[in-house]
Amino acid sequence: MPHAVRKIGLGAGAACMLLLLVTACSGTEAPSPAGRTSSQTSASYPISLQNCGRKLTIATPPKRVVSLWQSNTEALLALGLRDKIVATQQAYSPYPRSVAKLAAGLKTIGSNTSFPSKEALLSEQPDFVTGQVLDGFAFDTSQGYASVAQLQQNGATVYGANLCSSKDAQNTKRWNIDSVSKTLRDYGKIFGVSAKADAVVDRLDAEKEKVVAAAKGEKPVKTAYFNGGTGPLIVLADDLISTAGGKNVFPADAVYVSKEAFASSGAEVILVGTFPGQSFSAEKEFLQKTFPDVPAVRTGRIEEVPTRETDSSISVMVGLTKIANALHPGLGLTVPSS
Repeated sequence: MPHAVRKIGLGAGAACMLLLLVTACSGTEAPSPAGRTSSQTSASYPISLQNCGRKLTIATPPKRVVSLWQSNTEALLALGLRDKIVATQQAYSPYPRSVAKLAAGLKTIGSNTSFPSKEALLSEQPDFVTGQVLDGFAFDTSQGYASVAQLQQNGATVYGANLCSSKDAQNTKRWNIDSVSKTLRDYGKIFGVSAKADAVVDRLDAEKEKVVAAAKGEKPVKTAYFNGGTGPLIVLADDLISTAGGKNVFPADAVYVSKEAFASSGAEVILVGTFPGQSFSAEKEFLQKTFPDVPAVRTGRIEEVPTRETDSSISVMVGLTKIANALHPGLGLTVPSS
């Protein structure tokens, strides 16, 4: 499920994407938003868990959370932790319907294409910061961001969600359709809401199994996932494709391919990953004009799948189902609510 823009920056405008952080300082807790009750914890503290090759020990449930990636914010909201979030990086796309109301009014720091400065982040006095990729990106001191070490020195716990290093984005064994489930379960342990996390993961698993069962026995469809560019082209080898009964025409570690490689790919279906501000019709027109002999172009099988629906988020099964329907039109699967 990792994909091109996710490989270096997702749908935010194809510039920033991959984060995490955690820090602590203040003992004061942000008041719960009106009409929202504080999440109840049931775990026995302290608790410990492994994250990105480190052992994290949580003495008490975090009270001041900063989320540096939209999919992480969505997961926290899905677990009923809205009252713990003091700030987030600006969203790169609309929130899923299931958490959109909860997301309203969230304080944002940074922008959808850049991370918050060290000063802005520390001013929130977080005791938990979560994002993607612990090397560089949101923690690149040369860009004025706080490093993981600096955050830890300020009392923070830093949790790497979905991705730990920038290299993970090209490794579907480390970043895949089940990554969000691990993040959800870890959040459940950290915040003492494991029962809620299990319920969300069970729902995602059930949605996944519907697709797997429906696609079982279908002939694998040669599939290319195009994510923009005019040469070289940005592609991704997404494990959602194989889960939905497709066969990636490019290697798992592919990020950029030449026009020649794309033209000779033999793709029977082309998925177009789009993000806010990107025109699917323009991308489709480019493919039609540039690759008229690719089977998918000849038969008109070019389908849009927004990148936010293939990210490691609570909407990932929406993307999976759309891909399955694109590969096997006869399935007619109902797309789950986001």
